[in-house]
Amino acid sequence: MSFFKIYKKEQGRAVRIGTAVGVAIMTLLAIHWTLHRIIPTQPKYIQAVVSIVIAGFGVFLAFLVVNRPKNADFMILTESEMRKVVWPTPAGVVRSTRLVILMTLGLAAMLWLVDGGFVWLFQKIHILR
Repeated sequence: MSFFKIYKKEQGRAVRIGTAVGVAIMTLLAIHWTLHRIIPTQPKYIQAVVSIVIAGFGVFLAFLVVNRPKNADFMILTESEMRKVVWPTPAGVVRSTRLVILMTLGLAAMLWLVDGGFVWLFQKIHILR
């Protein structure tokens, strides 16, 4: 088995691409942070070499993350489970959001009343003044 062979190449493609994009974004942020916080006063050629080294490490890391059998199997299973999800319609999301807001307001009102009742009770029995 070759080191650069892709494990289960045709499976879990979307999740693998998303993971690789995430690693690429972190790599770009690492390059930006290094150039602006660690070596901002160094000559341009040193900054370029450091950027290339970080980018190479990022590519290598992305390849390892999406190609390691344990990780790849997890990503393949994740994608297969995501395909089973029944996504709600926009109208269903609006209805559910309204219900959550109403239930939260109702619970808040109920807790406010219970709290007020306890304050009243404690004032009557002279625990609170």
